[in-house]
Amino acid sequence: MRLFGVPILIVFMNSGFILFAGEVYTYLHTLFPIILLNVLISIDIVIRPTSTIKDEYNRSILIISFLSLPIILFLPYFEYKVILYQILTPSIFNWTIIAGSILLLLGGTLLLISRMQLGKYGGPRIVIEKEHQLITNGVYKYIRHPMYLGFLFIFFGYSLSLGSLFMTLVICFVFLLIFKNRIDIEERLLLSEFGEEYANYMKRTKRLLPFLY
Repeated sequence: MRLFGVPILIVFMNSGFILFAGEVYTYLHTLFPIILLNVLISIDIVIRPTSTIKDEYNRSILIISFLSLPIILFLPYFEYKVILYQILTPSIFNWTIIAGSILLLLGGTLLLISRMQLGKYGGPRIVIEKEHQLITNGVYKYIRHPMYLGFLFIFFGYSLSLGSLFMTLVICFVFLLIFKNRIDIEERLLLSEFGEEYANYMKRTKRLLPFLY
């Protein structure tokens, strides 16, 4: 059923472009990051496990974030088209496309690898599964929440690749606040479940950026 829902999700995510800026699908420099984002998100939706256990997170925040996706995806292009089109030189714009696309691809790769390494524990809900095990190898050997970092790279890179500057920072700041809140809840839950084992894991790793945070 989830696989059949992916096309509906893609149409919903792109509804801002479909309704107000259909020209993005006719230019390679806008079409590429949009397709790449849709592919990465679609793969992530398909491979992520589901859980029947009650989520510890406020679902209203998730619903609002989901319903805001068409706006989030549309605003970077709107900023470029309305404000920055006359300001950015072709060379600077080309570099934003290249840098943004690289970050988008890196973020997607990190997200998918992290999701697969967590296996059945890598669902979107903040829960403790039956016979839950602490994963501390692979990417998780270095940072505790690589999926969130992957998402940040994805949206930063996507927004930057469309020529956005201000909205790139705004979108990433908003997502960082949301992820910070989820991380706090996750770590409290994992500490209560694994105790000293997770506390020691926290001491030797960072949350998102190795050696920094």
